[in-house]
Amino acid sequence: MKLTWVSGDFRPQSVAYFGGPQLNLTVINSTVITFNKSDLCVNKSGPAASFGWHDPGFIHSALLTGLLPSSTYTYRYGSDLVGWSLYTNFTTPPAPAGSATVRFIAYGDMGKAERDGSIEHYIQPGSLQVIDAVTAEVLAGNVDAIFHIGDISYATGFIAEWDFFLEMIHPVASKVPYLTAIGNHERDFPESGSFYTTTDSGGECGVPYETHFQMPIQGKDMPWYSIELGPVHFTIMSTEHNWTLGSDQYNWIANDLASVNRTRTPWLIFTGHRPQYSTVAGGLLSDLVPPSVDPIFAPSIEPLFVMNKVDLVLWGHVHNYERTCAVFQGICSLLPTKDTNGTDTYMGTPYRAPVHAVIGMSGFTLDPFATNPANWSLARASAFGYVRVEAAANQLLLQYILSSNGTIGDSFKIVK
Repeated sequence: MKLTWVSGDFRPQSVAYFGGPQLNLTVINSTVITFNKSDLCVNKSGPAASFGWHDPGFIHSALLTGLLPSSTYTYRYGSDLVGWSLYTNFTTPPAPAGSATVRFIAYGDMGKAERDGSIEHYIQPGSLQVIDAVTAEVLAGNVDAIFHIGDISYATGFIAEWDFFLEMIHPVASKVPYLTAIGNHERDFPESGSFYTTTDSGGECGVPYETHFQMPIQGKDMPWYSIELGPVHFTIMSTEHNWTLGSDQYNWIANDLASVNRTRTPWLIFTGHRPQYSTVAGGLLSDLVPPSVDPIFAPSIEPLFVMNKVDLVLWGHVHNYERTCAVFQGICSLLPTKDTNGTDTYMGTPYRAPVHAVIGMSGFTLDPFATNPANWSLARASAFGYVRVEAAANQLLLQYILSSNGTIGDSFKIVK
């Protein structure tokens, strides 16, 4: 587990932790990094390196080793010079194993808002409601990990707003793994190497994101990675970097999906920010591809899903919830049936195609739907929330939770 925190002091600090079967205190020193204006998209229009600049301080991180899975540890961080944090407990996720069970929460497009009503340049109205609901789940001990699938803080070049976002997620990110994918509002900027050339990052070009969220990525500005928790192998891509046939990322995705040991991790979940399927309203390019969907994205990557039997694909970017049939090339290859409790159930054996879900409804102003959704779209809702997923050896259950009242807005199972 890697612990990351921000300080005003450049000198290394420490993490002191204990737990599991060992009550002896372990102390690990931090590494320290930061970023400057010159690391961002300089000499370009955008606030990040000009009027939106704010000194980010010093980002400390420490790798906590020797941990056991599914165990609780107590830690604090700091130093005698600058002071220490309060003690906090965190829980490690289950080890990769086909017989284990993992419970995780996922969402995209959260952003932030201030509890005192202060106005920033970019407020995401549902963010506090969702993070409060997720915090309650974490404090109840029902969560092994959280996945935030792009559009993280919406700082978009106003660097101080990363501080606001980090404070907002602290109640959950201090207790369970907080895993992220990069989105357009973290990376995209003209002439910066991003696949899409919008100004959505405000000139940040992924630097604040990668500094604060140090995922086990392939290299600097190569923010794709995979991780295994319980019976699930997660493959996390960047839709904002080149993913076309023959690119570094495409080759990595192909190799990663092909390498999964389905005895060790029988479930394969793929995540990225921009969706391959969405029926958001407005200006359809064709009957199948709305403007939030790149028309060459699915043809490039989707065959890898079927070739490697990906079970579930999670996307953000569009600010609502939508769930598909088991779909390939726009055609339903499997429709769910109702179980005895009335839950939509996809029979995953024999394998047909993955189920896709758009889950970008965790904070940003919600998007409406088209009045004529395609037949692959089975469930749609425009309400703030998140998804709760429980994966066991032979069954994966996904529930879309409405953060306003905690009720289930949609649910489905995949059974093997």
